[in-house]
Amino acid sequence: MLLVMLAALFAALLFMVFKVFELRNVPVLPAIVINYFTAMAIGALVVQPWVEPVPRTLLLPALGLGALFIGLFYLSARSTVRAGVATTSVASKTSLVLTVLFAVVVLHDRPGVMGWIGILLAIISVASASFGSGGKGARGVWLLPVLLFFGSAAIDITLSYVQRTMLTIATEGVFPMMAFGVAGMIGALVLIGQRKQRALLAPRSLIGGVVLGSVNYASLYFVIGALARSGFQASTVFPLMNIGVILFSTALSLILFKERLLRMQWSGIILAVIAMGLILCDE
Repeated sequence: MLLVMLAALFAALLFMVFKVFELRNVPVLPAIVINYFTAMAIGALVVQPWVEPVPRTLLLPALGLGALFIGLFYLSARSTVRAGVATTSVASKTSLVLTVLFAVVVLHDRPGVMGWIGILLAIISVASASFGSGGKGARGVWLLPVLLFFGSAAIDITLSYVQRTMLTIATEGVFPMMAFGVAGMIGALVLIGQRKQRALLAPRSLIGGVVLGSVNYASLYFVIGALARSGFQASTVFPLMNIGVILFSTALSLILFKERLLRMQWSGIILAVIAMGLILCDE
């Protein structure tokens, strides 16, 4: 449970960092690129990938995951600015329904009755907490949750499948490092194509990217650790983690940024707590 909650906490902190980017006028894409190279460097220090040979089978999943990372991170940053911290974090977690279905159908997870009820409540809570995103006059904000839904589901499903079928203890830390490296290279190529590579050297980009990369690496490290060693099935890990993100990000956004939630969103948060209790009782 500790690994799941740590994964949720660091995932929630990502949204806090994006909000600070907005307040401090940090260039988003350059900071995101530096973030991925920072995360890759931290991974190299933590797991020492040169000790064991890296399986070639991990290359294709790392390429796909890296592309999803850079796209979804940029989208999350834009959504945080337009729709707010709490709304963006819970909207991205609507992917829960696809992730759980994948775990049950493909990975053959088998939640019990209380687990299914908890998962259903978790999905309803996420939808409720996302209701009314963006506030008055926020045209087009509805599209952001849709894009985050499918993109976040693709990331979670890829992580679940790769961890279950391809990773070993020796390569558990190498795979995130590979995906971070791919995401960083894609972002760098985009900046070069836009002739904005000098933005990478701006002090705000460097500082923001290093902070974001440190949090980002910790988030993915604990996600994979939770899938491998928490004792929970993937169909349990992701509902619990998503609920944790809702609770942490909402609390932090209320305390740090004074964001205000709608009554429907508060109802979603209460349902999320109930869902967490049911899922844990099922284990």
